[in-house]
Amino acid sequence: NQDIYWKYDITAVATFITKENINTIFKSNHFIEEIGLLSVDIDGNDYWVWEAINTVNPAIVVAEYNSVFGSEHAITVPYDASFYRTEQHFSNLYFGASLKALHFLAEKKGYALVGCNSNGNNCFFVRKDLLNDKVKAVAVPEAYIESRFRESRDAHGNLTFISGKDRISLIASLKVMDVEKGKEVLIKDLN
Repeated sequence: NQDIYWKYDITAVATFITKENINTIFKSNHFIEEIGLLSVDIDGNDYWVWEAINTVNPAIVVAEYNSVFGSEHAITVPYDASFYRTEQHFSNLYFGASLKALHFLAEKKGYALVGCNSNGNNCFFVRKDLLNDKVKAVAVPEAYIESRFRESRDAHGNLTFISGKDRISLIASLKVMDVEKGKEVLIKDLN
């Protein structure tokens, strides 16, 4: 019913996305091979879904990263096909992947990190064959920006307005997958 839908050739599909169904969604909606832009922002299994995508070859990938996870570790939430951010942990801080994890995956898929937005929640990757003098790869420490969002919640669902590095303490006892080492660890045990 929105203007944008009838003014432009947009395909909207209402479905819960998993790594098992993402390629079928693309194929059944005639998205195959070359596309201009892929945005991966599903507040949970972002790493695993992007890793599974093999039906499209985007020039640019925009992915949400969880800056609460910091920039030093290549970590993501363990895969759970029914992952729902608010149900996984009351704080709403346990979701997605670190910038370093997405960079690790991007390298495997042939993409270069070119930057992050100023809000510290989206990172941008360009297919390596499209890099040039104006679009250059940057390192994770250079690109990383800590988010300014203060969306954490208490066990009753009330906003707590916790910011910065204090947020990680709320989820320190939860498991993450270290994608470089291929093993699950507790956040508090990351060195």
